[in-house]
Amino acid sequence: MSGARNAIDSRRPAPTPPPYPQGWYAVGFSRELRAGSVLTRQFMGREIVLFRTASGRPAAVQAHCPHLGAHLGRGGVVMGENLRCPFHGFQFDTTGSCAATPYGSPPPAARLGVLELREVCGALLLFHDPLGAEATWEVTAPEQLDREWWPVGHATLRHRGHPQEVTENSADLGHLTVLHGFRNVEVLEPLRVDGQRLHTRYAIRRRTPFLPGSLPLEFDVHVDGLGFSRVELTMPTLGWQLRQLVLPTPIDRDRLELRLALTVRRRGRAWAGPDLLLQRFALHAFVSEVRADIAIWDHKCYLGRPALAAGDGPIGRYRKWAQQFYQGDSEPDTAENPFASSEVS
Repeated sequence: MSGARNAIDSRRPAPTPPPYPQGWYAVGFSRELRAGSVLTRQFMGREIVLFRTASGRPAAVQAHCPHLGAHLGRGGVVMGENLRCPFHGFQFDTTGSCAATPYGSPPPAARLGVLELREVCGALLLFHDPLGAEATWEVTAPEQLDREWWPVGHATLRHRGHPQEVTENSADLGHLTVLHGFRNVEVLEPLRVDGQRLHTRYAIRRRTPFLPGSLPLEFDVHVDGLGFSRVELTMPTLGWQLRQLVLPTPIDRDRLELRLALTVRRRGRAWAGPDLLLQRFALHAFVSEVRADIAIWDHKCYLGRPALAAGDGPIGRYRKWAQQFYQGDSEPDTAENPFASSEVS
């Protein structure tokens, strides 16, 4: 027998990018954090505590009281504008300052680490920087007011993965046909990058169980960093406008909490029933499509030098853009501690 056989590909899977890239990442939704409530979340390898004051101001703080280490999310309560520790009753405001103690003046070291928090499109976003720096950029808020949309329906999935790979779906046009069965994928606006932001727009046709033939859909994709993707979806033939949020947040070095949200733009009181029915159906379909992606992400490896093909879409350009979110991520102790720069001794 003559001729050389193909050898097994000698390119080894590259290490995944650093696990905690800079950017804004979701830890929940506004409707989950009512006034007076306290929530515990996993975030970048640590636990954090969220609370909302009586006046409605939200905050994200380190989980353990700087007095004697009690967990503020396990029995802590909101007292007016402060969070009260369940162990000794120390109270902290939304800036992390100790506002009151049972003993009189607060000790100077009694200060909570605080993360920057924003509420955008009904999501609670925290800023992470590997070296603890403050945010130098913001997530782009859409022009429409929140009251023009129905409250978001949402789901949270946990899986093995990295936010860069989730957000790469915005550039990976090839998988839309093969994995998701979309037809006639057409780029309406090519991928454009602007600092920490990325934008593209494309159209597809999709078969649906309630309409004959296939339904045309247009996706206007806005990406802010690796943790916040907003997709404005229109159905030209039906007149509906939907908004999808894709919010991957690292909870440890290997796993993500992937929050998915969907809402429909209000079309008047008479349309409330159809709007909300569509929202429920569309969220179910949205989650089902993402589960198909998760089935791949759970078992794929990351290739630093993939053998890209012409039909893939601008994956190479996307990856070059993504590198900006890893600058300074070479100090593991700081990268694992989101409060490293805000704790006061």
